[in-house]
Amino acid sequence: MLLMPSKMSFIPTILAVLFVLLVRTSVGYAAYEPAPPEGHFVVTKKPLVGQPDPCLILTIAAMINVGYTKTDNTTATVSFPLPSDSTIGGVCSHRTEERHARITLGFGLGMDGTFQLDLTFGRNVIHRHFWLEDVAVRYKLVPDTFPDARDANAVAKATISNRQYFYTPSTVFHPHSYLCDKHQNIEFTFSNPDRPTSTLSIHSIQVQPFYVPHSGKFSPPETCPDDMTTTPALPTTQPPLNPIGHFTLNDTIGNPCFLLSVGVHFHVLYELKDNNTVAAEYDLPRNSTVGGGCGDSKATIALSFFKGFSLTATFKTKDSNSSFELVSASVGYVREPKLFPYAKFPGTAVHEVQTDGPSMFVTELGKSYLCRSVQFYDVGSTVKLYVTDLQVQPFAVKKRSFSEASECAQDLPFTMAPIENATTVIAFNTTAATMAPIGNVTTIPPSNATTATVAPIRNATTIQPSDTTMAPIENATTIMTTPKHTAPPEEPPQGHFEVKDTKGHVCLLAYISLQFKVNYTKTDRKNNTGVFDLPKTAKATGFCGSDNSSLTLTFHDDNFNVTFDFVKDKEVKGNGIGRFNVSTIGIWYTEVPSIFPGTKSPDARRHVRSKTLNIFSADADKSYKCNADVQITVTKDVSILARHVQIQPFGVKSGQFSSAEECSEDAGSNAVPVMIGVVVGVFVVAVFVAYIVVSKRKAKAQMLTALA
Repeated sequence: MLLMPSKMSFIPTILAVLFVLLVRTSVGYAAYEPAPPEGHFVVTKKPLVGQPDPCLILTIAAMINVGYTKTDNTTATVSFPLPSDSTIGGVCSHRTEERHARITLGFGLGMDGTFQLDLTFGRNVIHRHFWLEDVAVRYKLVPDTFPDARDANAVAKATISNRQYFYTPSTVFHPHSYLCDKHQNIEFTFSNPDRPTSTLSIHSIQVQPFYVPHSGKFSPPETCPDDMTTTPALPTTQPPLNPIGHFTLNDTIGNPCFLLSVGVHFHVLYELKDNNTVAAEYDLPRNSTVGGGCGDSKATIALSFFKGFSLTATFKTKDSNSSFELVSASVGYVREPKLFPYAKFPGTAVHEVQTDGPSMFVTELGKSYLCRSVQFYDVGSTVKLYVTDLQVQPFAVKKRSFSEASECAQDLPFTMAPIENATTVIAFNTTAATMAPIGNVTTIPPSNATTATVAPIRNATTIQPSDTTMAPIENATTIMTTPKHTAPPEEPPQGHFEVKDTKGHVCLLAYISLQFKVNYTKTDRKNNTGVFDLPKTAKATGFCGSDNSSLTLTFHDDNFNVTFDFVKDKEVKGNGIGRFNVSTIGIWYTEVPSIFPGTKSPDARRHVRSKTLNIFSADADKSYKCNADVQITVTKDVSILARHVQIQPFGVKSGQFSSAEECSEDAGSNAVPVMIGVVVGVFVVAVFVAYIVVSKRKAKAQMLTALA
C-alpha cells in the first residue's frame, strides 16, 4: 500500500513524455508535423416534431499552432492536433433566409484549461454560394501547456474575420460540399499586434454548412483546384419566367406613392387525404387588385387575386430615413379544389407570414430597387416564391415613374481578386496520437533550423457588405451529379411509370419516351441547345381524380421534372363516354453545365408551362397509344419529342392498360402497308385470271386445229 503513491507519481511524467511527442515549438516544424487524427462532427437541429436533423457536417484533420511570449521575452509555439473527440456545439440554418451557420469545437488543454475553436460559414443573399467567413479561437495560457508564459493563466482570443475561404457554389436545388486534402494554413489576428503568430494548419477538410441531406451524408463535393482563376460575370438578361405585372398604389389624394413591377410564381405545399404532401403551383396575375397604404416611414402594398388569395409586402425606412428595406411579407390562399385537388382540408384559408429574415432590398431613399435575376424566398412553412424582374419603390415616388435604380448585386458584373492556391506541404508517415488533458510538460525551445513557410490559405479576399453578392466563379470545376455531357441517344429510353391512389391501387399508367430540347444563351452570347432524355429511373408522383389527374416525373437529383395534367371532357359522345387529353405541361429544369455547356447562367433554375394543349387524347375508358414521333412545343425555346407513348390517366383496372386508341400518325403508317397489300392482291388475281383466259384460248385453238 505504501508503494502506490510512488507508482501514481509516474503518471504525470508519462503524460508529459506523450505531450512532448505531440508538441512543436516552432512553425518551422509545420512541414514535419505528423498527420493529425481525422474527426467527423455533426451539428443538428431539433424540429417541432420528430428527431433532430443534421444541418452542418464537418470532417477535418488539423493541427493548431499557438504562439506565445515567454517571461524572458522570447517566443515559443505549442502545436497540438485537433482531437477527433472534441465536444460539439453550434447554430444551424433553420430557414432558408438564414445566411450563417456556426460549429464550435472544444477540448481540454492541460490540467486546468480548455480550447475553443469556432468556424462560422456565410452565404450570399440568393444562397448560391457559401464560404468560411470567420474563424475564432479562445484558450487559457495555463502553465503546464504554455511553460514560462509571460501572461500565465490569461485568456487569449484570436480571430480571422471577413474572409472567403472555401468559396463553394451550392443551391437548394443542387447542393454541394467543399472538399480539400491539400495542406492549408490560416493565420489568426490578435488584438495585441505584439503577440506571436498562431495558425490553424488544415491537412484535410470536407464541410457542408447548408442544405445537408436528411441522411447526414455529404452532397457531391466541389474540390479545391490546383489552379483557379476568375472572370467577370456577364449581366443577367434572361427572359421572364413569370408573367410580369405592373402595380401602382395611390395616396389619399390620388397621387402614386408606391410602384411595383414583378413576376411571382407560387409553390405551395399541402397535404392530401392520404397524408402525402404535394405542391400547388400558380402565378401572380397581372390584373391583381392593389391595396395598402403609404406613409413617411412605412409603406405596405397588398395584391389580391382569385378569391381569398393575396401577396402583401411591407417596407420601412432605416438609418434616419436615408434608406428603406423589406421588413415583412405574407401570403394568403384558400385550398380550393381547382388549385389544391384532393386536399386533406379543402376550402380552408391559410395565411403565412415571414418577418424574421435578414435585411432585404436595402436601397437608398429616393431610388428604386431593381433585380431582374431569379430569386426565391420562403414565406412561412408552406410557401416558396420564385421572384423575377423585380423593381420596387415604396417611398419618394415622383412623376409617376420609377426613380434611378439601385441594381441587385447578381445583376451586375463583378470581378473577384484571383484566388491563389495554398502550398501543399507533404507530411511524413508518422503515427498520430490523440491528445488528452496533460499535466506538467516541458516545452522544446526553438531550434536554429530554417523555418519552413506554408503559404496562407488561398489569399482570401474581404467579403463585401451584406447587400452585395459575389459573382459565381465561372471557371471553377463543378462536379455535377448529372451525366457528363454527351450527345443523347437517337432513341430515348422508354420508362414505365405508375401512380397509385389512396388505397394503393394503380390509377394512372404511363409508358413513355421523352427527349427535351431547350434553347439557352452561352457566355459568348451565342445561342445553343441543351438536349437531355427522361431517364427510365425517373420518380413518378401525382394523383388521380374523376375528372382531373396529374403525373410528375422527377429526375437528375430533383433538378428536373415534367408534369402532365390530364382532364376529362364534360361533353360526352352518343355512347355516354367522355374523352381525356393533356391540357397542361409544366417543366422545371436547372441549367447545369453538364447539359448546358458554356451557359452564362450556370445552375439557374427555370420554369416553363403551356396551358393550352390538347394532346394524347382518347376515349376515357381506353388508353392512348402512339409509337410515332410526336413533337410538343411548350414555349418557343422548349420542346419535347415523345415516342412509344401509351398512357391511361382514368379507369385503370387491375394495374393494366385498357384497349388502346391509336394516334392518327400510327393509323396512317398502318394504312400504307394495307394499301400495298391490296394492290399486290389485285395484281396477283389479275395475273391469275389472265393466265386462265389465255390457257383456255390456247386449248380451244388446239382443239379446232385437231378437228380440221
